[in-house]
Amino acid sequence: MRKFIRFVAVALALAAAVLALNRIVYGRSLRATLYEYTLRRQFATQRTAEEEIQRLKDRRAKGEKPYALPDDLAFSRPVEAYDFHGMQVFTLNGEGDGPVALYLHGGAYVNGFNAHQWHFMDRLVRETDCAVVAPAYHLAPFADYARAYRDLSALYRALKEKAPDRRLILMGDSAGGGLALGLAEYLVGAGEALPERLILFSPWVDVSMENPDIAGYVSVEPMLHLDLVKVHGKCWAGDADTRFWMVSPLFGDMAGLPPVTVYCGTRELLYPDILLLRDRLADAGVDATLRVGHGLNHDWPLMPIPEADGAFGEIERIMGNEEWGMGNGEWGMGNDGANPLRDLF
Repeated sequence: MRKFIRFVAVALALAAAVLALNRIVYGRSLRATLYEYTLRRQFATQRTAEEEIQRLKDRRAKGEKPYALPDDLAFSRPVEAYDFHGMQVFTLNGEGDGPVALYLHGGAYVNGFNAHQWHFMDRLVRETDCAVVAPAYHLAPFADYARAYRDLSALYRALKEKAPDRRLILMGDSAGGGLALGLAEYLVGAGEALPERLILFSPWVDVSMENPDIAGYVSVEPMLHLDLVKVHGKCWAGDADTRFWMVSPLFGDMAGLPPVTVYCGTRELLYPDILLLRDRLADAGVDATLRVGHGLNHDWPLMPIPEADGAFGEIERIMGNEEWGMGNGEWGMGNDGANPLRDLF
């Protein structure tokens, strides 16, 4: 019995030492550290930029295929798919009574939705009763930024015209975060009604990746490979310069934007450019908040780690901070309980 007690005591002491060391070295939870190792294995690749270019050419030759929801995903609220002028659009919790979140997914402009994004959106509708509209916008190498702006601005306009009094929040992660920022800049320039707020997770705001400070983060980034994302950025830009503001919204006019909340980590390639984004938002007089996850990775609020719970709590408060009007009632449940978003598609 004494040996067992001694063994338990030693084990507890070792566990406490590991936790303390992890906090000292990384300043994050042990689960976040372990999950980074998982990400490194998941995203490990030996592909060169030339091989990635060829891979995209081969994909284009095979033709674009519609996105299909993975069979192993389980949702707490109904998910419906529609066609909006040739673009797939998914709605989660279309009958929800909360605000509408227009969510633009990341994936370096060449990949569709991933499980982290779906789990986050499902949690969002479950905890806030909002409705999420998630377009599967056309990706490179089949399309470029111009097609995305045309399709997404039309979708946004349709959502606003359907119920102008309903709160609409524009969200996005990684490439989708950059696209959300660029779309907001476009809406300001066009003089259109703006979303209430932008919520961006690790937004990719400069696809040129020419910031020299990025080199200092290559070794700590488990997901993004610098040479490969440069290829993706050029592919997305098409014939445009990679620093053109609709491709890299860091160089756009930010004056007049609605409030912006940005989340990023200190162990990701995009951190240096997100710091520049913070400065440019401040220079433009935008009400902006930057939440930096020290020791955390790209898109950390979407990850299954304890730190993400704190970020989600803040997002939940943002989503529920005001009562929104029903306007003419078109967004209501209706007597038949139909999805009020369905009429858009």
